Order: sequence, then structure tokens, then C-alpha cells
Amino acid sequence: MRNTSLRISSVVLAHVLAGPAWADAAAAGNPALQVELGAETSSLSNGSPDWRETSLRLTSQPEKRSVRSLGLRQTSRFGLDDHEISAQLTTPLSDRLTATVGGSLSPTHRVLPRQGLEGALQYEFAPAWLMHGGLSTRRYDTTHVDQATLMLEHYFSAFSASFAWKPVRASGVSSSSTEVRTSYYYGDASFTGLIFSKGQEATTIAPSLVVLADVRSTAWWGRHWLTRQWAVNYALTHTRQGNFYNRNSVRIGAEYAF
Repeated sequence: MRNTSLRISSVVLAHVLAGPAWADAAAAGNPALQVELGAETSSLSNGSPDWRETSLRLTSQPEKRSVRSLGLRQTSRFGLDDHEISAQLTTPLSDRLTATVGGSLSPTHRVLPRQGLEGALQYEFAPAWLMHGGLSTRRYDTTHVDQATLMLEHYFSAFSASFAWKPVRASGVSSSSTEVRTSYYYGDASFTGLIFSKGQEATTIAPSLVVLADVRSTAWWGRHWLTRQWAVNYALTHTRQGNFYNRNSVRIGAEYAF
């Protein structure tokens, strides 16, 4: 099992709390401290200005399956700028059970949620088989969005595959979506993968206006280590946000390991 905790804000997955187990990454001697700087741009088909995002994330791994991260990001969506700070803690509860908690806060929250909280459990119920369960809530000025995640994940040879069901509730309306992920791992910690999702999701169609809409998303993402200290991560995403707009996104990031 490998660490693939790269954040892709433009895909439906958005922010994976627990991610795959960190055990093998630690065993392989990965550095305990990493800094990542990323940039993303998205074009919308409805004539809105391009979305842009820059992010900075500091991640430490003091011991096996224990991860702490602190992130800052600046976004420009619908012509409005936002800032956000986020933090996340992953810790083992037993040999097979891992817990993750996280939160975010936007002092501007013109488009981003004012605050968010999330928690997840990851359980390895059989060798190379993981079950994930999580809950999250995001609060905007006009509404709040609650979402659950139930995911089954399996590792085989140099690959992994997962299937997730995500029920969601926004403004008193409930629905759900599904997601399939596949990944290929190479080297000590490099990977590349595909994500496919379909269903009703909370969609921002204008500042302070979040609705449930039919969403279809496809993403190619990964991380490639150039040296023992430098890595690049990337993501290409196409998302159809109901009848409101299509969004094409490109993300690139650079990571340095101390």
C-alpha cells in the first residue's frame, strides 16, 4: 500500500481524508517532512472567468501511519478571491484501524465554504483489503452540505482499485454519487491513476449559491519522484456540472522532501 494523499480540489473526490495506508511508504524510508506548492487553472464553458488556485501544504510523518498536515490556499472563482487554511491529522488506533480528522476555515468565504469539518476511519479487514468510512460538513453563508463516504479499496500487485458511494444532503435535499478509482504504483512512492465519478453532488453555480446537480467527472492524476527529494504531482480533470457548465482543469505541483 502506498501514500496517495495528493489533494485534487477540482475532482469530485476533492479531499480524501484517510487515503490508502501509509505503512509501506514509511517502511520504504520516505522523508518525514514534505512541502508542496501547487497551482491550478480551470476553464468554464459558460463564459465565466477562469478559476485559479494556488496552494501551499506542509506535511509531516513522524512515525508509521501517523500524518499531520497544514495547508493554505488562495482561489479566484467567479471573479472573487478567497483564502482558506486547513489542517489534518491521521493516527493509528490499532494495527488495522486508522483515524483521520480535519478542518478548514475561510475568513473571506465569498465562494469557498466558511468552515468545514471531516472525519474518517480506515480499516484493513483482510490483507490488501481496506474499508473507508467518513463524514464531512461544509457551511456556506446560505446553506450547509453534509456528506458521507463508504469506500472499498483493494491492492494487488502494483495496482489498486476502489469503489465509493457518497450520499449527500444540501438545503434539505438528499441524493448520492458513486466513484471508481484505479492506480498504478512504480518506484518507491510514485503513482498514476484515473478517477471516474457520476451522480448528484453539491455544485457551486454562483457565489453563495450551492445546489445538488448531476455531475460527471473524469480525472487523471499522479505523482512522480524525480530524485529522493524532489517530486512533481499533476492532475487533468473534466467535469460536467449538470446543465450549468463544463469545467476543464489542469493542476501541477512541486514537492520537496527534507
